[in-house]
Amino acid sequence: MIHIHNGDVVAVRARRVGVPGEHISFHESLIGGPVRPTDPDWLAQRAAFLVEQSGDDMLRISNRLFEQDQAITAAGATQDEIVLWFEHDLYCLIHFIYLLQRLPPGKTSIVWNDQALAELEPADLARMHTERRAGTREMARVATEVWQAYTSPDPTALNALLASPSDFPFLRDGLALHVTRFPSMRNGLGLSEQRILEAIADGATDFQALLNRFWSSHRRYGFGDTQVMREVRRLSARRIPLVSLMQAEGKMSFAVTDQGERTLAGLDDIGANGIDLWLGGAHLTKEQLWRWDPQRAAIVPSP
Repeated sequence: MIHIHNGDVVAVRARRVGVPGEHISFHESLIGGPVRPTDPDWLAQRAAFLVEQSGDDMLRISNRLFEQDQAITAAGATQDEIVLWFEHDLYCLIHFIYLLQRLPPGKTSIVWNDQALAELEPADLARMHTERRAGTREMARVATEVWQAYTSPDPTALNALLASPSDFPFLRDGLALHVTRFPSMRNGLGLSEQRILEAIADGATDFQALLNRFWSSHRRYGFGDTQVMREVRRLSARRIPLVSLMQAEGKMSFAVTDQGERTLAGLDDIGANGIDLWLGGAHLTKEQLWRWDPQRAAIVPSP
């Protein structure tokens, strides 16, 4: 038996409480950067993105991704049971879907929880292991369909999945969160960008205050501090920045710029700043652009 955890904390705690089997952590961030597994150099693309985000060593990241990829393949070929430990948020959902569609459905078991696993008591982890349920072929089929849509160069494949009923826990809610990350019809910001810009404008001008504000109302994105900071840096790195970053005495603070205020008022950010953004397999540029239309509840090509 092998357990795959979304990060290190739960893996360490599960070992400590005596959950039997080998425990490994899944280290990725498939919620950002190019996710094009059909490309022959996709692990290199992922490594380049993760290095850009973390500033870590390229060789170290590349080796870790390669070893992780080999470990997943080996688990599918040699293990009798592979237990996936994940939570009901968008960040976890993408990794969960990736592993479900990749591993043999007859070998997977699932601990799929609506609470943060790292915040549970040790006895709860042991109980959840005992109560794990078997993955089904239907879940694997749906996961394959979702993964293909998520990694497609054309994101409109997600529209049919949004409209389809599913007994897959959190799936439709998670996809509904993902599509709101596409540029809005109103001002070209994704919803997470919009909420971060609003929070700064409302006074969340230091990083901890911003994290607390974002997490209190948008926890289901599953963004950690790295993802939130990535959004802030993207807002500040525009040709005409929407946010200014200030560093003093080791502390970072933020302010909304005049351009940010105009964008909050409805100015189209893409018209002013262009766009170069990966969401799954879709590369959004001014020449190849899709937006989220809440009126039609669909991703639509932008004229």
